[in-house]
Amino acid sequence: MNRLSVKVVIFGLGVMTYIPKVDATIALSPKQLFATPLQAEILSLLTEVDSGISAIATSGWKKFYSNEGNFSIFVPDTSVTNLNSQSEEYSISIYYADTKKSSYIVGYVDYKIDLNKLPLSEVYDNFLKEFLGNEVKLLKQQNIQLGQYSGIEAEYRNENQDIIANIRLFLVGKRLYVLDVSNSKSGDATQFFNSFKLENKIKDNPTKIAIKMFL
Repeated sequence: MNRLSVKVVIFGLGVMTYIPKVDATIALSPKQLFATPLQAEILSLLTEVDSGISAIATSGWKKFYSNEGNFSIFVPDTSVTNLNSQSEEYSISIYYADTKKSSYIVGYVDYKIDLNKLPLSEVYDNFLKEFLGNEVKLLKQQNIQLGQYSGIEAEYRNENQDIIANIRLFLVGKRLYVLDVSNSKSGDATQFFNSFKLENKIKDNPTKIAIKMFL
C-alpha cells in the first residue's frame, strides 16, 4: 500500500513566499495511494531561493522549455530556479520564478502508480483539500481543459492575509502537472496559465534559464 505525502511548500511555492507557516500535507487518502514524506531540507532550500537566488525581475516575458517535463510556458523575464526531488514512489521537478510582486511555479510529479484508476474528480478534490489545509480558504474552483486532458483551476487565500493565489492541475498519464501563481491580482496569472503547452519534443538545445537544485 503506497501513500505519498508531499508538503505544501512543493506545490505552493508562490504562497510559501508570503505564507511561510503553511504546513499542510498533500495526500490522496481515499485509496491510500501515497506515503513518502518529502525531505525536510526543502524548507531551508526554498528559504534560500526566496532570499534572492531567483528574484531579479525585469520587464517582459520569455518562453521557457522543459525537455524533461515535455512542456513550454511563458514566464516573467527573471531567473528561474529548478528544484528536484526523488523517491521510490515518485519524482518531482519544479520551476520557480519570483518577481517580488508575484511568484510563479510550474512543475510536475511523476508517479509510479497509475492515478487514472481513480475518478479524476477524486484525485483533484483530495489533492486540493489537503493542499489548502486549515489556514487557507478555497474561494472558487472550475473545470478546465488542456487539449484532451481535463483539469481544474482553483483560487484560494490565506485567512489571515489578502494574498490571492491561483492553481491549475492537469493529470496526464502518471504525471500530475501543477501551475501556481501567488498574488495573482498583481501578477498575470491568465498569461502564465494560458501559455502552458504540452510538447512531444521541444528543442535539442532548449533555453537554459534554470538554476538547478537537487534534493
